[in-house]
Amino acid sequence: MKGIVLSFDPHLEIANLLVETYNQLWPDCRFQFRIPFTDRNPRAIFRAQNVEFISTPPDIRSTVKSLLCDLPEHEFVFWCIDDRYPIEIFEPAVLRAVRDFASDAGGDVDSIKLTDLTVEGIEGKLHTRFPRRWRRQLFRRPDTQRLENDKTWRQREEGGDREPAFRLAGQGFFRQLGHPKNGFYMPQFTTPAFLKQFFFASALPLKYGIREFHHFLLSTNLEHKSYFPNNFLLSVGESTFRGRLSMVCYEQMLKFGLVPPKIEIVRDYKIYSDRGLAGIVELNS
Repeated sequence: MKGIVLSFDPHLEIANLLVETYNQLWPDCRFQFRIPFTDRNPRAIFRAQNVEFISTPPDIRSTVKSLLCDLPEHEFVFWCIDDRYPIEIFEPAVLRAVRDFASDAGGDVDSIKLTDLTVEGIEGKLHTRFPRRWRRQLFRRPDTQRLENDKTWRQREEGGDREPAFRLAGQGFFRQLGHPKNGFYMPQFTTPAFLKQFFFASALPLKYGIREFHHFLLSTNLEHKSYFPNNFLLSVGESTFRGRLSMVCYEQMLKFGLVPPKIEIVRDYKIYSDRGLAGIVELNS
């Protein structure tokens, strides 16, 4: 199965971390990762064998078009942008079951997500004015505040629990009734046809930037058959903040023996998880 990595030249080192973490944390994932490049030589950066490099113009529309150009419209791919890299695998048996299901899925499913859309994640801010023992304090939004901001993830469509649409390895998967933007950037199994509805939309300029795309994603709405678990199957980290490298991502690269990109490093980080951060590395002071 193809792993479609949305990245660009300045972030090839981050895309390399994405590939290495999947290969080491989920060694039987069996993905062939497609890596876009324009002017840089990716072969000098990647050491993994399960990669193929796709030469593409730098704009996003052309990049996605090149990554998907020869793939069947309704056969599943693994969508994994460089800004969401795995930190810890929680449910390997379920992940294998989802991958096998996606390999044989028919045309009645648009995407199968691997994270619970009702959890916003854990955000950590490293404040240097605090003692070091406090610097890794993790802040969850209070339940009341999360409810108030729930429109950013998934609206509360029903007053009570509902039955999952299907189960894989004992894990229930629920039809996503909310906006298609919810969980769009998270790792998921989806189809080229579904991705093209977003990236090739006529409402977007011919050459658009990631901010323009994000605003479009927030404004658009379309019918979709997407499914998500009510538990995180893996935790993921956000690699950058407006083009600056997260300290946790930087430390993860050093842990895996990888060379970080030459961009500014910031102490902020964001982790998406629902059961702790055992896989996270210790931050340097």
